[in-house]
Amino acid sequence: MTSDSDFELRNLSTVQCSINNHVGLIRIQGKDESNRINQLMVAELKEAISSFDDNPTVRAIVLSANGSNFSYGSALKGSYKGIDLHSYRISSHLANTRTITIASLHGKVLDQGLELALACDIRFAARETKFGLTNIKSGCMPWDGGTQRLTRLIGPSRALYMMLTGVTIDAMQALEYGLVSDITSELNDEELSLEFGKTVSNHGPIAVEYLKEAVNSGSDLNLEEGMRLELDLATLLHSTNDRAEGLLAFAEKRKPEFQGD
Repeated sequence: MTSDSDFELRNLSTVQCSINNHVGLIRIQGKDESNRINQLMVAELKEAISSFDDNPTVRAIVLSANGSNFSYGSALKGSYKGIDLHSYRISSHLANTRTITIASLHGKVLDQGLELALACDIRFAARETKFGLTNIKSGCMPWDGGTQRLTRLIGPSRALYMMLTGVTIDAMQALEYGLVSDITSELNDEELSLEFGKTVSNHGPIAVEYLKEAVNSGSDLNLEEGMRLELDLATLLHSTNDRAEGLLAFAEKRKPEFQGD
């Protein structure tokens, strides 16, 4: 099995990548403090995400950013007429990973930057973070999943209010809405995210993968269908070597050594 030290990804200009303790870290690094998302960044984020998701040693992915802001959003300006917006979309590529994804948020998290964060499974934020989908102010609307994911996360009334006013909310309000899982002042957002990623990586990777599938796929099913999916995945899990190792480790009162098989 590949170790953390064996990880290689060609030099990327808009993202930095590393692996530590089975946690893959991707840091956005734009041209300036706004960390705006351009077409090159979309391509490089897809490459980095796929590389980590295909790597069996990576059990969680943290998405962070260099500088004082996570991202102001897309680098696209003015009219989108004649532009293939699909080629600028990134959120679904992130949302569809088998691996648990964690957004580490600070500064401004706006427009496509927020849409990127919404595609992650878990979101942690620094106390001073500001969130918003402000597209309406320039005569536009969210186009990288924001109308769908924000609505599912915080409800249609609050989501429409945010999108129709273009208002930005602070971290405390985001926590109240359920937009973020926690906010931090003692650790920075990246430290908290990496600590959580390490916690996830200590669990059986197949169990984590099946749990994510049950939650995300089950949300599109009715209750009975979702419970059937849950039972099917739990049954499959009981046939894995990791499940046997978990039971043996519990009986022997030691930490399990999960291998992902």
